[in-house]
Amino acid sequence: MLRRCLPLPVVFLLVALMPGCGGGSSVSSPQVSVKVSVSPLVANVAANQSQPFFASVTGTSDRTVTWQVNGTAGGDTTVGTIDSSGLYTAPALIPDPKTVTVTAVLQANPSKSGSASVTVTLGLTPRSVRLHVRDSSCTPTQQFDSAGASAVDWLVNGIGPGDPDTTFGTITTSGFYTAPSAIPDPLSFNLTATAQADPAESASALITIDAGDPDLINQVTQARPIALGTTGGNANDKSSSFCCSGTLGALVTRNSNLYILSNNHVLARSGKGVTGEAISQPGLVDNQCNVAATVANLTQASDLNSGGTSLADAAIAQIITGQVDPSGAILGFGPTSCGIASAAPPANTTIAPAVGMPVAKSGRTTGLTCSTISAIDVDVQVQYENSCGSNSTFLVTFNNQAAIDSTTFGGPGDSGSLIVDSQTSQPVALLFAGDNPPTVTIANPIADVFTALADPSPPHEQPTFVGGATHPVSACVDATALAAKRQGSAVPFVSQLPDAEVARATVVKKNHLSALEADPAVIGVGVGAGSEPGRAAVIVFVDKEKMLRHPIPAALDGVEARVERVGRFRAYRAACPATIKAAPVSISPR
Repeated sequence: MLRRCLPLPVVFLLVALMPGCGGGSSVSSPQVSVKVSVSPLVANVAANQSQPFFASVTGTSDRTVTWQVNGTAGGDTTVGTIDSSGLYTAPALIPDPKTVTVTAVLQANPSKSGSASVTVTLGLTPRSVRLHVRDSSCTPTQQFDSAGASAVDWLVNGIGPGDPDTTFGTITTSGFYTAPSAIPDPLSFNLTATAQADPAESASALITIDAGDPDLINQVTQARPIALGTTGGNANDKSSSFCCSGTLGALVTRNSNLYILSNNHVLARSGKGVTGEAISQPGLVDNQCNVAATVANLTQASDLNSGGTSLADAAIAQIITGQVDPSGAILGFGPTSCGIASAAPPANTTIAPAVGMPVAKSGRTTGLTCSTISAIDVDVQVQYENSCGSNSTFLVTFNNQAAIDSTTFGGPGDSGSLIVDSQTSQPVALLFAGDNPPTVTIANPIADVFTALADPSPPHEQPTFVGGATHPVSACVDATALAAKRQGSAVPFVSQLPDAEVARATVVKKNHLSALEADPAVIGVGVGAGSEPGRAAVIVFVDKEKMLRHPIPAALDGVEARVERVGRFRAYRAACPATIKAAPVSISPR
C-alpha cells in the first residue's frame, strides 16, 4: 500500500493545532486594538455657529465617549462648547489662536481618544438675500450681523459706508443695508465684513437685486393677451431627444399687420422653418416639451448664410388676434411699485448702438437685466446647431454687431430679446448670441434687423416698432439722477467716445481685420473703449480654448488693441431633454 506523506512543515502545523499535543497548550485569541476616531477631521466654523462631530469606536462594545475642547470637558465660552452628542458651537469671538481641538475620549478607557481640528472664522448672517429695487413706495433693507470680532468694516461690492456711489446700494457702519434704485450689473454681488483687529479675517454674503422674479415672470404661461419678453418659440423646434425655445421679443408692424419680432433660430428653426408654422407661448422648454397655445404664425426670416456672412438673425410671426397685447408691452419695461417692475411698451423710435450706452432687456432666462454696450461694429463668428440639441453645427459670420460685456445681462434662452436704451426705452438691438457661461452678449443693431425683414414685395416696407413716447426703464435707471440730468425733458445718449475717435478706430479695425481673422483663435473684432478716457480701442475676441498663432500687438496703427478671452459664441437658444416631464424644466444650454 502506498504511503502518502505530508510535507514536514505541514505536519508540524497540524500537531501544533491538535488539542492536547505538545504538552497540552492552546492558542490564545489575538489582542484587538481599541481605536477612537472623529469626523470630520478638519472644519471651519463661523463664530456663534455650530458643527456636529461624530465619534467612531472600534475594538470594544462600550462606545460611550465624552467630548472636550482644548482639553476641557464640554469646552467653554472662550474656545467654544460641545455637548454630549458632539455638537460643537463656536464662541462669540474668534479665539487666539483661532484653531482649537475637539476630542472624543472613550469613557471606559480614557487613554483612548480621537481628535479633530476646528478653525473659528468670522461669521455673517444672513449669507444671501434677494431684494427688489428701491422706489418711492418701498425701500427694501436688510440688517446684516457679524460675529467673531468686536468691530468690523463693511463693504458693498468694494464700496464702504458714506461713499456717494450707490450703484450697489448702501451700507452703514452697523451693517444696515439699503437696496439701490436700479438693477446693477452684475445684479448679484458681495457684501463683505472685515475684522478691524485682523484684516485677514473676513466673511461675505451674496446680495441679488431684481425687479420681480426673473425665474418665474418670463417663463410661465401668461394670460392672454400676452406681454412680450417672454418664453416662446416655434412649436416644431424639437427632436427625438431635445426641445428648444427662446424669447418672444417685441411687437412690430408692417403693412398694417402686427408681428412678433424675435430671432430666426427661435421662430424659424435656424432657417428650416416653413411659413405658417405655429409660434407658441410658453415655449417648449417651459411646457415639458409639449406644444402650448399658438400666439402667432411664422411669416418671414432673415437669411442665415451657413459658412458665409449674414446681416442679422431675425424673424417675424404674424400675431393671432387676441393672443398678444396690441400695445406692444414688454415685461419689466414699465414703472416699479414696491420694487416690482410692470410691463410697458418700448419707444416707437429707434437709436443706433454706441459704446457706453446704458441698455436693458427682458428675456426668457435672465429676466429684466441692465448693462452697457461695450463694443460696436463687431465682426463675429457664431455657432448654430443644425437642429435642436444636435451636435452637428455650422458657423455664420455677422458684421457690425453690438457687444455687451456682462456675466448677467443675457444667457441661453434669451435669444430674441429686444435691447433698448434704458434711459429712453428706444430699441437698439436684438439679442441673439453669446458665450457660455456668459461673459459677452452679442446683438444685431435694429437698423440691420429691419433691413433684413423688409417686405419682399414692392415697395419693400420695413417693420416699425409698436410703442409710444420715450421713457426710462425704471428698474434700470436711477430716477432721481435721470430727472436731474433731464430737467423735465428727454436727453439723448452721448457716447463716451467722440465720433472722430470711433471713426479712427473703425478704419484701423477694417485695415487689420483680415490679418486678425486669419488666426483660428480670433472669433470677433470690434471697436470699444480704450484704457485712456475718450480714446477708442480695437477689441479682439479670442477663443479661450485656443492658442493664438501670433500675439496681438498692444497697438495697431497707433490705436490700442485689447484682447478679450471668451468662450465660443453660440446662438442663445435654450434646449432641454425631451424626456423631462416636470415643470418648470431645468435648462441645459447646448
